[in-house]
Amino acid sequence: MNSRLIEHRGIVQRVEGGKAVVAMETGGCASCGQSSGCGVGKMAGDRPAILLTLPVSAEIKPGDVVAIGLPASRLTLSALLGYLFPAFAMLFGAWWGSSLEGSDGATALGAIVGFLGALGIARIAIALLPGLMPTPQLISPDSPSRFSHQEPHHE
Repeated sequence: MNSRLIEHRGIVQRVEGGKAVVAMETGGCASCGQSSGCGVGKMAGDRPAILLTLPVSAEIKPGDVVAIGLPASRLTLSALLGYLFPAFAMLFGAWWGSSLEGSDGATALGAIVGFLGALGIARIAIALLPGLMPTPQLISPDSPSRFSHQEPHHE
């Protein structure tokens, strides 16, 4: 694949039926050196590990450290569809409600209709075009030092 992948480390818990169950780490990254004061690390640190079930293409066994990759372009597109589109639709709905009635209630109702309409449209678009959602890929590590220079960065 030509697209750049966003990678995160995980540990294979079990392999069964051609699928691997991978526990994703929930701690923050080490890229900025603020491990004790990192807000993302504090929010994620107390959460249980996230388990993903992914197809296995290589010889992977429980205990292996693997990378889970997401295509950056699809992740960006899904973020736009999930965050930016509903926000703009809510603003448009508020403007529309205000221009029709002019009251605060109509503005609020227009915002709600715009937001819910955008969520419905996004849900239909994802169902019709499954390529919009990023699909995680299991990447077996090439070397033990694979993650020494590619920790994810949170700003």
